[in-house]
Amino acid sequence: MNIGVLNESSKIENRVGLNPGGVSFLRERGFKVYVQAGAGLRAGYSNEEFASQGAEIVFTPEETFGRSDLVLNISPLSDEECSLVREGQILMGFHHLAVAKKANLEKLLKKKVSILGYEIFQEKNGALPFIESLGEIAGQMCLSISGHYLQTIHGGRGLLLGGVVSVPPATAVVIGSGVLARSAVKALIGAGAHTIALGTEMENLRGLEEMTSGRVITLVGNKFNLSRIVKIADILIGAILEPGAKAPQVISKDMVKTMRKGSLIIDLAIDQGGCIETSRLTTLEQPTFLDEGVIHYCVPNITSAVSRTSTKVLSNLAAPFIDEIGGADLEKAFKGNETISSGLYVYKGRIVKKIIAERFGLPYTDISSISKR
Repeated sequence: MNIGVLNESSKIENRVGLNPGGVSFLRERGFKVYVQAGAGLRAGYSNEEFASQGAEIVFTPEETFGRSDLVLNISPLSDEECSLVREGQILMGFHHLAVAKKANLEKLLKKKVSILGYEIFQEKNGALPFIESLGEIAGQMCLSISGHYLQTIHGGRGLLLGGVVSVPPATAVVIGSGVLARSAVKALIGAGAHTIALGTEMENLRGLEEMTSGRVITLVGNKFNLSRIVKIADILIGAILEPGAKAPQVISKDMVKTMRKGSLIIDLAIDQGGCIETSRLTTLEQPTFLDEGVIHYCVPNITSAVSRTSTKVLSNLAAPFIDEIGGADLEKAFKGNETISSGLYVYKGRIVKKIIAERFGLPYTDISSISKR
């Protein structure tokens, strides 16, 4: 099987689908790997480093798609990239189809492609390997982002996250109790922030309390509690994750209006549409905007800011799955591996994730009906 690695720098994406170590692993397993020139530069990997591990350097996206059976992407495919996809190709990466353009999805379905989304890969125990690993990075990044934008010179409230003797710490409110929330809470508690988490799953809330030895305050995430707590938040982190689905908006514009001027919102759910009504997509080049006097940080590819670490994590996770898919074929792979099966949005032009079919009003095929053949 031939693997293609795109250069996605035009989408302000600094990560790359494989690092040289991942290329080496797949070459040893008998794969050919085509890396588009410059794909790894923003993550600190030169074309020469990829070539030294057996990759062939190609120079255009057309050539990358043209030579590959399976194409790796990080950010969702652009309109132009969707046009370059070949008939029957396998697309593997972050696709976030819940917020994709219907026209692009229909274009891909006509080409009978198979689409695997890192964001919906799920193991038997419920763990989300890609999301949890990147969530750990994003949680730690919330500290540096908060510390930066709470400073007076950046329009913030002029607060130190952890406080000092005789002065209390900043108050951080985390909306959610799952994968993303866990990482954010762990990092904030570690930095000394007064941390409150609101969620709807009692077992998850209990897990947060146990993880922090009771240092986090937990509340049920109903409208009443949310509307009260946002008023005291110096930092509000939207960390709601529903794999494969559009994020529910749980913080209204009216709630944002009650927040103190110079406070900070970080919407970690923005990849899936955002969980805060005032959120809108930003970029690493222009990461923030002001709405109702509140700073909003809504970068979808947040871990792209630490591109080398993120690329290593993604490559380490993806390479074994690629090996399994290419070692047999995709159908045998998903029949034999429930984690791969869980990551399928589309199989040979058929939508196999019900929530996506319903979202776009398109036909749905139960994957179990395929695996019985």
